[in-house]
Amino acid sequence: MGKHRASAIERILNRIEEHVEDWRKRESALQAEADASRGRLWAEAAERERLLAEAVGAEEARRESIEELTMQHRVVFVLHREEVIETLEDFARQAIGS
Repeated sequence: MGKHRASAIERILNRIEEHVEDWRKRESALQAEADASRGRLWAEAAERERLLAEAVGAEEARRESIEELTMQHRVVFVLHREEVIETLEDFARQAIGS
């Protein structure tokens, strides 16, 4: 009976070890997947940041061009943009003051 009991305990221990090994393999696969996802997300965030910086730079260059044209040629561009209101108000104050 002692031998039978020892073999039953060995079978239980072997099954536990198999479950632990399976868990470790799944954990490792999940960690690799998480690392890959993290890398992809960082790359996507960097690309969005680059595109945003490019868009902001283009918008600022366009705004400066409009401001320069308005002041140099004393021409008013009527645009429905919040950013231009200050330029138009400055132009109007200068025109009235002249």
